[in-house]
Amino acid sequence: MKNVRPDTLSKLAVSVAICAAAASSVAVGLANSRINDLEIQRDIYKSRAEDWEGTAGAIAQYADDLADELKIRDRLDEKLLVEYAGVFKCTAYCTEKYQHICGTGTGITASGQPIQADVTVAADQTLLPYGTVIYIEDVGIRIVQDRGAGMQGDHLDVAVSGSHEDALKWTGYGEHRVWIIKENN
Repeated sequence: MKNVRPDTLSKLAVSVAICAAAASSVAVGLANSRINDLEIQRDIYKSRAEDWEGTAGAIAQYADDLADELKIRDRLDEKLLVEYAGVFKCTAYCTEKYQHICGTGTGITASGQPIQADVTVAADQTLLPYGTVIYIEDVGIRIVQDRGAGMQGDHLDVAVSGSHEDALKWTGYGEHRVWIIKENN
């Protein structure tokens, strides 16, 4: 290094400084790229966690609402008992007062009670006799007051308000869990 010219040393020093700066710049760029990647992953996992929390919360709320409505602790205010009856196929019939496929049109059910939309339900008398109070999941509390030729086994026909066409469009068609509500003696 004794015979090295001073301008060569300066050029060498500048070259070393440029290489160091470039290496530092590359390292900073890689670090920033990694930071951005980690931030994106964090946001994705945060979003997923929020979605899971929301779904779990909705399911928990549904379960709480059902438990509160039925008080499925097998007792309602210590005066009523709740007994699971099973899953039933639910259909609907109208309360129009003229003879047609939904009934005789007299406004009187087979039990002798007046037909009442959102109260009366027809059922198989061997499973659910007249006067049985039931809770149909997603439909509500109903009273067995009617029967029909098609009411055999686990089939319920719910009286709904409106026309025959309204009954055909009823949103409750399908399978529902059913509970029997009885007085606690």
